[in-house]
Amino acid sequence: MEKLAATKITSWRNRPWPKNWVLKLISFFFALFLWYFVVGEDKVDVTFNIPLEILNLPADLTISNQFKNELELTVNGPRGLIRNLSMQHISRAIDLSKAEPGAKVFQNTVDSISLPRGVRLLRVKPTDIILQLDKLVKKDVPIHAVTTGSLPDGYELVSITLDPPSIPVTGAEASIGQVESISTAPIDLARLTATTTRPVALKLTPAIKELVGEPIVTATIVVQEKKEQRTVEDIPVKLLLSGKNIYTLKPDNVAVKARIPTSILRKTKDLKSLCRARIMGVELQPGTHKLTVEVIPAQDVEIIEVRPEMIIADITADEETNGN
Repeated sequence: MEKLAATKITSWRNRPWPKNWVLKLISFFFALFLWYFVVGEDKVDVTFNIPLEILNLPADLTISNQFKNELELTVNGPRGLIRNLSMQHISRAIDLSKAEPGAKVFQNTVDSISLPRGVRLLRVKPTDIILQLDKLVKKDVPIHAVTTGSLPDGYELVSITLDPPSIPVTGAEASIGQVESISTAPIDLARLTATTTRPVALKLTPAIKELVGEPIVTATIVVQEKKEQRTVEDIPVKLLLSGKNIYTLKPDNVAVKARIPTSILRKTKDLKSLCRARIMGVELQPGTHKLTVEVIPAQDVEIIEVRPEMIIADITADEETNGN
Protein backbone atom coordinates (compact mmCIF):
# COMPACT_ATOMS: atom_id res chain seq x y z
CA MET A 1 0.00 0.00 0.00
CA GLU A 2 2.79 2.42 0.89
CA LYS A 3 4.48 1.68 -2.43
CA LEU A 4 1.21 2.48 -4.28
CA ALA A 5 0.81 5.83 -2.50
CA ALA A 6 4.44 6.75 -3.21
CA THR A 7 3.93 5.87 -6.87
CA LYS A 8 0.84 8.14 -7.09
CA ILE A 9 2.60 11.09 -5.45
CA THR A 10 5.59 10.73 -7.78
CA SER A 11 3.26 10.55 -10.77
CA TRP A 12 1.44 13.72 -9.63
CA ARG A 13 4.70 15.60 -9.15
CA ASN A 14 5.99 14.59 -12.58
CA ARG A 15 2.77 15.54 -14.23
CA PRO A 16 3.15 18.51 -16.69
CA TRP A 17 1.45 21.76 -15.51
CA PRO A 18 -0.50 24.02 -17.92
CA LYS A 19 1.04 27.33 -18.96
CA ASN A 20 0.27 30.38 -16.75
CA TRP A 21 -1.23 28.15 -14.12
CA VAL A 22 -0.49 30.71 -11.39
CA LEU A 23 -2.35 33.48 -13.28
CA LYS A 24 -5.27 31.15 -13.93
CA LEU A 25 -5.40 30.19 -10.27
CA ILE A 26 -5.49 33.86 -9.23
CA SER A 27 -8.26 34.56 -11.79
CA PHE A 28 -10.28 31.72 -10.39
CA PHE A 29 -10.10 33.04 -6.85
CA PHE A 30 -10.88 36.57 -8.07
CA ALA A 31 -13.94 35.34 -9.97
CA LEU A 32 -15.03 33.45 -6.91
CA PHE A 33 -14.65 36.57 -4.77
CA LEU A 34 -16.55 38.72 -7.29
CA TRP A 35 -19.33 36.17 -7.48
CA TYR A 36 -19.70 36.27 -3.76
CA PHE A 37 -19.55 40.06 -3.70
CA VAL A 38 -22.21 40.47 -6.40
CA VAL A 39 -24.46 37.50 -5.79
CA GLY A 40 -23.85 36.60 -2.22
CA GLU A 41 -23.96 40.11 -0.66
CA ASP A 42 -27.26 41.63 0.45
CA LYS A 43 -28.95 43.77 -2.21
CA VAL A 44 -30.57 47.11 -1.44
CA ASP A 45 -32.59 49.80 -3.24
CA VAL A 46 -31.42 53.41 -3.21
CA THR A 47 -32.58 56.66 -4.81
CA PHE A 48 -30.12 59.39 -5.84
CA ASN A 49 -29.72 62.23 -8.37
CA ILE A 50 -27.43 62.40 -11.39
CA PRO A 51 -26.67 65.44 -13.59
CA LEU A 52 -27.98 65.92 -17.12
CA GLU A 53 -25.16 66.76 -19.56
CA ILE A 54 -25.85 68.50 -22.88
CA LEU A 55 -23.10 67.69 -25.37
CA ASN A 56 -22.15 69.20 -28.76
CA LEU A 57 -24.88 71.86 -28.96
CA PRO A 58 -24.43 73.55 -32.40
CA ALA A 59 -23.18 77.15 -32.23
CA ASP A 60 -26.24 78.47 -34.12
CA LEU A 61 -28.79 76.80 -31.82
CA THR A 62 -29.95 77.35 -28.26
CA ILE A 63 -32.30 75.57 -25.84
CA SER A 64 -35.23 77.91 -25.25
CA ASN A 65 -37.33 75.96 -22.75
CA GLN A 66 -36.86 75.19 -19.07
CA PHE A 67 -35.82 71.63 -18.26
CA LYS A 68 -34.58 69.72 -15.23
CA ASN A 69 -30.80 69.46 -15.15
CA GLU A 70 -30.93 66.44 -12.81
CA LEU A 71 -32.53 63.01 -12.98
CA GLU A 72 -33.74 60.96 -10.02
CA LEU A 73 -32.63 57.33 -10.26
CA THR A 74 -33.78 54.38 -8.17
CA VAL A 75 -31.41 51.44 -8.47
CA ASN A 76 -30.93 47.99 -6.90
CA GLY A 77 -27.65 46.25 -6.23
CA PRO A 78 -25.21 44.84 -3.67
CA ARG A 79 -24.70 47.08 -0.67
CA GLY A 80 -20.96 47.47 -1.40
CA LEU A 81 -21.52 48.65 -4.98
CA ILE A 82 -24.37 50.95 -4.00
CA ARG A 83 -22.22 52.53 -1.30
CA ASN A 84 -19.62 53.54 -3.89
CA LEU A 85 -22.03 55.00 -6.47
CA SER A 86 -21.57 58.55 -5.15
CA MET A 87 -17.84 58.34 -5.93
CA GLN A 88 -18.42 57.51 -9.59
CA HIS A 89 -19.20 59.99 -12.35
CA ILE A 90 -22.63 58.84 -13.45
CA SER A 91 -24.60 61.18 -15.69
CA ARG A 92 -27.23 61.26 -18.42
CA ALA A 93 -25.54 62.59 -21.58
CA ILE A 94 -27.54 63.96 -24.53
CA ASP A 95 -25.63 64.44 -27.78
CA LEU A 96 -27.02 67.31 -29.88
CA SER A 97 -24.34 67.30 -32.60
CA LYS A 98 -26.93 66.49 -35.29
CA ALA A 99 -29.80 68.48 -33.82
CA GLU A 100 -32.03 70.84 -35.81
CA PRO A 101 -34.52 73.52 -34.69
CA GLY A 102 -37.66 72.13 -33.14
CA ALA A 103 -38.88 70.12 -30.15
CA LYS A 104 -36.85 67.01 -29.34
CA VAL A 105 -37.86 64.21 -26.94
CA PHE A 106 -35.17 62.04 -25.32
CA GLN A 107 -36.23 58.94 -23.37
CA ASN A 108 -34.33 58.04 -20.22
CA THR A 109 -33.84 54.30 -20.68
CA VAL A 110 -31.47 51.73 -19.21
CA ASP A 111 -29.26 52.05 -22.27
CA SER A 112 -28.97 55.84 -21.92
CA ILE A 113 -27.47 55.70 -18.40
CA SER A 114 -24.27 53.79 -17.78
CA LEU A 115 -24.30 51.99 -14.40
CA PRO A 116 -21.68 49.67 -12.86
CA ARG A 117 -22.07 45.94 -13.52
CA GLY A 118 -24.29 44.38 -10.89
CA VAL A 119 -26.39 47.55 -10.37
CA ARG A 120 -29.88 47.45 -11.86
CA LEU A 121 -31.92 50.53 -12.83
CA LEU A 122 -35.44 50.35 -11.39
CA ARG A 123 -36.91 53.80 -12.08
CA VAL A 124 -36.03 57.19 -13.62
CA LYS A 125 -37.74 60.52 -13.01
CA PRO A 126 -38.55 62.16 -15.34
CA THR A 127 -38.90 59.41 -17.90
CA ASP A 128 -38.45 61.84 -20.82
CA ILE A 129 -36.44 65.00 -21.45
CA ILE A 130 -38.04 67.54 -23.82
CA LEU A 131 -35.75 70.18 -25.36
CA GLN A 132 -37.01 73.04 -27.53
CA LEU A 133 -34.20 73.99 -29.91
CA ASP A 134 -34.34 77.42 -31.56
CA LYS A 135 -32.05 79.43 -33.77
CA LEU A 136 -29.63 81.65 -31.87
CA VAL A 137 -30.10 85.36 -32.64
CA LYS A 138 -27.73 88.22 -31.82
CA LYS A 139 -28.99 91.81 -32.07
CA ASP A 140 -28.48 95.27 -30.60
CA VAL A 141 -31.81 96.39 -29.16
CA PRO A 142 -32.25 100.20 -28.86
CA ILE A 143 -33.23 101.64 -25.47
CA HIS A 144 -36.18 104.03 -25.24
CA ALA A 145 -36.35 106.59 -22.43
CA VAL A 146 -39.62 106.77 -20.48
CA THR A 147 -40.40 109.81 -18.31
CA THR A 148 -42.81 110.59 -15.51
CA GLY A 149 -43.75 113.81 -13.77
CA SER A 150 -43.57 117.37 -15.13
CA LEU A 151 -40.83 119.96 -15.12
CA PRO A 152 -41.36 123.09 -13.03
CA ASP A 153 -43.13 126.03 -14.70
CA GLY A 154 -40.87 127.95 -17.05
CA TYR A 155 -38.64 124.97 -17.95
CA GLU A 156 -38.61 122.60 -20.90
CA LEU A 157 -37.02 119.27 -21.73
CA VAL A 158 -34.48 119.56 -24.54
CA SER A 159 -33.30 115.96 -24.80
CA ILE A 160 -32.55 112.71 -22.98
CA THR A 161 -29.41 110.85 -24.03
CA LEU A 162 -28.80 107.28 -22.91
CA ASP A 163 -25.39 105.67 -22.55
CA PRO A 164 -25.27 103.08 -23.97
CA PRO A 165 -28.09 103.81 -26.43
CA SER A 166 -28.65 100.09 -27.08
CA ILE A 167 -27.97 96.77 -25.42
CA PRO A 168 -26.65 93.58 -27.09
CA VAL A 169 -28.95 90.59 -26.64
CA THR A 170 -28.19 86.99 -27.61
CA GLY A 171 -30.90 84.37 -27.31
CA ALA A 172 -33.55 82.24 -28.96
CA GLU A 173 -35.21 83.73 -32.01
CA ALA A 174 -38.61 83.02 -30.47
CA SER A 175 -37.71 85.15 -27.43
CA ILE A 176 -35.98 88.17 -28.97
CA GLY A 177 -36.89 88.06 -32.65
CA GLN A 178 -39.84 90.42 -32.15
CA VAL A 179 -38.19 92.69 -29.57
CA GLU A 180 -37.76 96.09 -31.27
CA SER A 181 -36.83 98.21 -28.25
CA ILE A 182 -36.35 98.16 -24.49
CA SER A 183 -37.79 100.84 -22.20
CA THR A 184 -36.13 102.42 -19.21
CA ALA A 185 -37.74 102.56 -15.82
CA PRO A 186 -39.66 105.88 -15.54
CA ILE A 187 -37.34 108.91 -15.23
CA ASP A 188 -38.85 111.46 -12.86
CA LEU A 189 -38.66 115.01 -14.26
CA ALA A 190 -40.23 116.72 -11.26
CA ARG A 191 -38.14 119.49 -9.68
CA LEU A 192 -35.50 119.41 -12.43
CA THR A 193 -34.32 122.93 -13.34
CA ALA A 194 -30.92 122.10 -14.85
CA THR A 195 -29.19 119.45 -16.89
CA THR A 196 -28.46 116.34 -14.83
CA THR A 197 -27.04 112.81 -15.19
CA ARG A 198 -28.38 109.80 -13.32
CA PRO A 199 -28.28 105.96 -13.48
CA VAL A 200 -31.46 104.35 -14.74
CA ALA A 201 -32.62 100.72 -14.67
CA LEU A 202 -34.31 99.02 -17.61
CA LYS A 203 -37.82 97.63 -17.75
CA LEU A 204 -37.23 94.05 -18.92
CA THR A 205 -39.45 91.07 -19.56
CA PRO A 206 -38.51 87.90 -17.64
CA ALA A 207 -37.19 86.32 -20.85
CA ILE A 208 -34.89 89.26 -21.66
CA LYS A 209 -33.80 89.63 -18.02
CA GLU A 210 -32.69 86.00 -18.03
CA LEU A 211 -30.47 86.76 -21.04
CA VAL A 212 -28.91 90.11 -20.03
CA GLY A 213 -29.33 90.30 -16.26
CA GLU A 214 -30.22 93.73 -14.81
CA PRO A 215 -28.03 96.30 -16.58
CA ILE A 216 -27.96 100.00 -15.66
CA VAL A 217 -27.68 102.81 -18.22
CA THR A 218 -26.72 106.45 -17.72
CA ALA A 219 -29.32 109.06 -18.67
CA THR A 220 -28.28 112.64 -19.41
CA ILE A 221 -31.36 114.86 -19.09
CA VAL A 222 -30.93 118.25 -20.73
CA VAL A 223 -33.30 120.83 -19.22
CA GLN A 224 -33.39 124.53 -19.98
CA GLU A 225 -35.52 127.52 -19.20
CA LYS A 226 -38.36 128.04 -21.64
CA LYS A 227 -37.73 130.55 -24.40
CA GLU A 228 -40.04 132.73 -26.42
CA GLN A 229 -39.39 133.70 -30.00
CA ARG A 230 -39.18 137.43 -30.56
CA THR A 231 -38.09 139.69 -33.41
CA VAL A 232 -35.93 142.65 -32.36
CA GLU A 233 -35.84 145.52 -34.88
CA ASP A 234 -33.40 148.35 -35.52
CA ILE A 235 -30.30 146.93 -33.95
CA PRO A 236 -27.49 149.33 -34.98
CA VAL A 237 -24.53 147.87 -36.86
CA LYS A 238 -20.99 149.02 -36.14
CA LEU A 239 -18.14 148.62 -38.64
CA LEU A 240 -14.79 148.02 -36.98
CA LEU A 241 -12.06 149.75 -39.01
CA SER A 242 -8.44 150.60 -38.41
CA GLY A 243 -7.17 154.14 -38.97
CA LYS A 244 -9.42 157.16 -39.41
CA ASN A 245 -11.36 156.13 -42.51
CA ILE A 246 -15.00 157.14 -42.72
CA TYR A 247 -17.79 154.67 -43.56
CA THR A 248 -21.50 154.62 -44.28
CA LEU A 249 -23.66 151.49 -44.12
CA LYS A 250 -26.73 150.64 -46.21
CA PRO A 251 -28.73 149.77 -44.20
CA ASP A 252 -27.14 150.69 -40.90
CA ASN A 253 -29.25 148.37 -38.75
CA VAL A 254 -30.57 144.84 -38.78
CA ALA A 255 -33.53 142.88 -37.44
CA VAL A 256 -32.87 139.76 -35.39
CA LYS A 257 -35.20 136.85 -34.76
CA ALA A 258 -34.19 135.16 -31.49
CA ARG A 259 -35.36 132.80 -28.78
CA ILE A 260 -35.14 134.56 -25.43
CA PRO A 261 -35.61 133.00 -21.93
CA THR A 262 -38.83 134.14 -20.29
CA SER A 263 -36.98 135.38 -17.20
CA ILE A 264 -34.84 137.70 -19.36
CA LEU A 265 -37.93 138.97 -21.17
CA ARG A 266 -39.56 139.85 -17.86
CA LYS A 267 -36.66 141.96 -16.62
CA THR A 268 -35.44 143.55 -19.92
CA LYS A 269 -37.19 146.70 -21.10
CA ASP A 270 -35.15 147.34 -24.25
CA LEU A 271 -34.65 144.08 -26.14
CA LYS A 272 -32.09 145.72 -28.43
CA SER A 273 -29.68 145.63 -25.53
CA LEU A 274 -29.62 141.84 -25.77
CA CYS A 275 -27.78 141.83 -29.12
CA ARG A 276 -24.76 143.59 -30.57
CA ALA A 277 -24.28 143.75 -34.35
CA ARG A 278 -20.89 144.37 -35.92
CA ILE A 279 -18.78 143.92 -39.04
CA MET A 280 -15.13 143.03 -38.73
CA GLY A 281 -13.56 145.18 -41.45
CA VAL A 282 -10.32 146.28 -39.77
CA GLU A 283 -8.09 146.03 -42.86
CA LEU A 284 -10.61 147.21 -45.45
CA GLN A 285 -9.47 149.78 -47.96
CA PRO A 286 -11.59 152.72 -49.17
CA GLY A 287 -14.29 151.61 -51.59
CA THR A 288 -17.61 149.76 -51.63
CA HIS A 289 -17.82 146.41 -49.88
CA LYS A 290 -20.57 143.86 -49.29
CA LEU A 291 -19.99 142.52 -45.79
CA THR A 292 -21.52 139.90 -43.49
CA VAL A 293 -23.06 141.07 -40.24
CA GLU A 294 -22.09 139.30 -37.01
CA VAL A 295 -24.63 139.38 -34.16
CA ILE A 296 -23.42 138.67 -30.63
CA PRO A 297 -26.32 137.72 -28.29
CA ALA A 298 -26.50 138.02 -24.54
CA GLN A 299 -26.10 134.83 -22.49
CA ASP A 300 -28.84 132.22 -23.06
CA VAL A 301 -30.25 134.15 -26.04
CA GLU A 302 -30.40 132.01 -29.18
CA ILE A 303 -30.15 133.74 -32.59
CA ILE A 304 -32.41 132.20 -35.22
CA GLU A 305 -32.15 134.67 -38.11
CA VAL A 306 -30.48 137.99 -39.02
CA ARG A 307 -32.04 140.29 -41.66
CA PRO A 308 -30.28 141.32 -43.76
CA GLU A 309 -27.34 139.02 -43.41
CA MET A 310 -25.09 141.30 -45.54
CA ILE A 311 -24.72 145.08 -45.67
CA ILE A 312 -23.15 147.48 -48.19
CA ALA A 313 -20.30 149.50 -46.68
CA ASP A 314 -18.93 152.62 -48.43
CA ILE A 315 -15.52 153.48 -47.01
CA THR A 316 -13.78 156.78 -47.74
CA ALA A 317 -10.43 158.06 -46.59
CA ASP A 318 -10.45 160.78 -43.92
CA GLU A 319 -9.68 164.23 -45.49
CA GLU A 320 -7.30 165.24 -42.66
CA THR A 321 -5.37 162.03 -43.24
CA ASN A 322 -5.09 162.85 -46.93
CA GLY A 323 -3.88 166.39 -46.16
CA ASN A 324 -1.06 165.03 -44.04
